[in-house]
Amino acid sequence: MKVLLNSSEMKSCDVSTMMQYGIPSEVLMERAALAVRDAAVKHFHPENVLVLCGSGNNGGDGFAAARLLMDLGIRADVLFLGTHARMTKQCQLEEDIFQRCGGQVLPDDASLSGYDLIIDALFGIGLSREILGRYADLINAVNRSDTPVLSVDMPSGVSADNGQILGTAIHADLTVTFQFEKLGQKLFPGAERCGKLITCDVGIRNSVPFHAGFQAVSGCSNPDRENAPAYTLEENDLSALLPRRHADDHKGDCGKLLIISGNTGMAGAAILAARSALRSGVGMVCVLSHPDNRLAVQTAVPEALFAPWPADLSPDSDGRKLLARWLLWCDAAAVGPGLGTDASSLSILTAFLRNYRGSAVLDADALNLLAEHQKLLSPERLSDSVSDTAPGTDFCDVSAVITPHPGEMSRLTHSPMNEILTDPVHVARSYSRKTGMTVVLKGARTVVTDGADTMLNTLGNEGMATAGSGDSLTGIIGSLLAQGLEPFDAAQAGVLLHAMAGDKAAEALGTRSMKAGDLADFLPEVLKGIRF
Repeated sequence: MKVLLNSSEMKSCDVSTMMQYGIPSEVLMERAALAVRDAAVKHFHPENVLVLCGSGNNGGDGFAAARLLMDLGIRADVLFLGTHARMTKQCQLEEDIFQRCGGQVLPDDASLSGYDLIIDALFGIGLSREILGRYADLINAVNRSDTPVLSVDMPSGVSADNGQILGTAIHADLTVTFQFEKLGQKLFPGAERCGKLITCDVGIRNSVPFHAGFQAVSGCSNPDRENAPAYTLEENDLSALLPRRHADDHKGDCGKLLIISGNTGMAGAAILAARSALRSGVGMVCVLSHPDNRLAVQTAVPEALFAPWPADLSPDSDGRKLLARWLLWCDAAAVGPGLGTDASSLSILTAFLRNYRGSAVLDADALNLLAEHQKLLSPERLSDSVSDTAPGTDFCDVSAVITPHPGEMSRLTHSPMNEILTDPVHVARSYSRKTGMTVVLKGARTVVTDGADTMLNTLGNEGMATAGSGDSLTGIIGSLLAQGLEPFDAAQAGVLLHAMAGDKAAEALGTRSMKAGDLADFLPEVLKGIRF
């Protein structure tokens, strides 16, 4: 895993390095400039460079990088687009040194032609306002040019906190960031604006709280998990998350999963979930589904048991007793894919939530029903707004993982879709803290959080944007819950398995030809490569 900082966390690291360790800001800036110069030479081999500098410390990095390029005999001109009255002291110092060394500062209407590399040092990680006027005009002109662009720390116009485009933003070919990757470099659309991303060690000491797993490899720690930064999920994290298997295990030792899925005409959702669950290592699966689906499910997944969902779930009915037996049988449950939102679906979900006492993953129509029927939530969770301070408790008596896509999250939180898409990390973390549930907010960058620790998945591909992909994820997470993983660990491992299987499928089939059923087929390719 890699830590992902927002702008304030990164600034605290800078300040801590200077205050606690006595490392001057000039030293840090020189190291940053050296990293930019070396990356420019290595990746672009330029002869004529134009450096775009603003008034802040990012601009100071640009002035220093231009000077260092000149030391190598490379022409490096600076186009300064800022105001001297607002220049930071560091930027003023670097401009002065640059000019003393013979550097040329061009007027802000200078031509962009005649250069084989543009270095973008206009705005750094602290940008929080929309870019307008001559700044926007210059950025748009750079984007229209054919000259490659190297951005310093962040492409100008991209928010370091959430990856949003603040009016307009540089399309970089390469971004050189310092010490730690930034959250906005991994979230879309900012991730696309970065081009290739390289992280350079400039000697900044860390002072931010860390995920427990990161502490072990970094040697750093801080007990403030409430404000811990996010981390990436990496392929090499998977082996530590997966449950161990033993030579004398039998099917009961490997977990029993109940999948409540598939209203009439929706057998496919149950099949996808069941196939993925079995390929993820669970010992037994029972699909509780509409009676119409029996033939389809048992033909497609003969390894799974099948139970028809009861038509009558009234107290003391045979249907209620049948459901109770399956709830006692299973070690975990997966509820929602293809469930539907009619009266019978609501009756089944209500009975499940009131009678189950274990771990579960809730997806799709289970979430739509929860959003529509707030009475299913415990009283302290009936507030419409997402709160960071509401008590975190178990969902009813279910230790739950929920896997909403942005539309489902919007309905659950009663928040506009734009709010979900703009800051998915904050939305997921807040809802997890409010409800006590582990949240898997799906998307091109899936967020996994238990309200304290937050992970961002950067694996997977656009071929997974196909109907049924979420059903497969539900089956995988349910399988891991049944094998004994805690909800947050099962969510992390499930998201990783799902994404890595998607990447294997894309490699073999291409993203355009992928379908959801391919994910289960390629899970063995992922799992057989895991070394414990």
